[in-house]
Amino acid sequence: MVGCKYTQPGISMKKTMPYKFQINDIIEGEFLTARYQPIISLKRKALIGFAGLSRGIHPQTKCLIPPPDLFFEASQADLTLALDRLCRKKVLEHFKPIHEAYPDMLLTLNFDASVIDQGVVGSGNLLQMVKTMGYKPTNVCIEIVESNVKNLRELQKFVDTYRDHGFLIALNDVGAGHSNLNRIPLLKPDILKIDHYLIRDIQDDFYKQQIFKSLVFMSRTLGTMIIAEGVETKEEALTVLQLGVDMIQGFYFSEPLEPGECIHKSYTDKIIDLAFAFKASEMQKISVKRIHNAKHHSMITELQSELSKVSALDFDQKLERVASRFANIECFYVLDEQGIQVSKTFFNDFDSFHRNKTLFRPAPKGTDHTMKDYYYMLIEEGLEKTDFTTEPYLSMASGNMCVTISALFDDALQKRYLLCIDIKVQNLFR
Repeated sequence: MVGCKYTQPGISMKKTMPYKFQINDIIEGEFLTARYQPIISLKRKALIGFAGLSRGIHPQTKCLIPPPDLFFEASQADLTLALDRLCRKKVLEHFKPIHEAYPDMLLTLNFDASVIDQGVVGSGNLLQMVKTMGYKPTNVCIEIVESNVKNLRELQKFVDTYRDHGFLIALNDVGAGHSNLNRIPLLKPDILKIDHYLIRDIQDDFYKQQIFKSLVFMSRTLGTMIIAEGVETKEEALTVLQLGVDMIQGFYFSEPLEPGECIHKSYTDKIIDLAFAFKASEMQKISVKRIHNAKHHSMITELQSELSKVSALDFDQKLERVASRFANIECFYVLDEQGIQVSKTFFNDFDSFHRNKTLFRPAPKGTDHTMKDYYYMLIEEGLEKTDFTTEPYLSMASGNMCVTISALFDDALQKRYLLCIDIKVQNLFR
């Protein structure tokens, strides 16, 4: 038995005194209701569908009971399968007026995948329920928390079976602590739902942004769409859009609503406002990037000019003299055409070094850089360009996230070299 308490972010619960309930009473009396949270595509500037969410209703107090409390009690009483099926039934039942108003809307339907270990694959319960209520499988997306499943063969069989019937498959809570990324290529889901933990304050967290970006890249490679769930603020929404998300679900657009509220609520103003803000943000980024690209080009040109006045024997002396002019550069060094470092690595900001000097330390003269993209993209690939900028990466010289800009130049003896400058990510647009 549990008390009436709010246990999930983003779920509105009636405030009552603590209560107790029997899970048997909930299931036998079908004391469940449903709420629906909109899923928005900014690219289409449209409502795409709704996430169906179950809520328990206390038989006496009528207090709403959150799903974690329901499923905890059900697991203790070995009633998870019965509760899971009842939740889906209620979500499908209450969705009928929304479906009649918006026949093309997608409904995501939670499926507690732990029941797969109970041998339910092949029962046809979900398929029969969907068809009996008059829905097309193509309008339903089965949302799975797959880490609860021990029998991967049965999980894959379940996914393949329902996909063959036309259902979409989504993996939920991707990026959460219990999410098993190795199962994504096994199940080939149509949708990945990124957990709200990664979304929370993502605009201020570089590491969350990079993880999110890697998930987006993986989804593109696998032909999978991304839904960011738990988006609560405009800043979070703009950030996930900039990182390539396909759809957004969360309190920024709406809390979970009753069916009637879903039909009459308009999301147009929020969509237009976010689209305008996104466009303005992107234009600003392009403008800032253009300014700083020009600044970087000027800086590179000046360094090339200085180095072209001397031969390789004097690179160290020349770099040491000019280092103080470029405070936003973390370090710089020179490679020959074979990718071998011919100068020392000169740093401007020694205080920014990583504390672990064993793993992170500047490369000395003679270091082979031929496996670095800032070398082979200019030399071995034979591109018709004189400079190249890498994607952000962890510098083995300092332990900081940086980009490397490499540029070709000829020294005083007309021998070709590569100037390499590292700039910390946070300094790129300063």
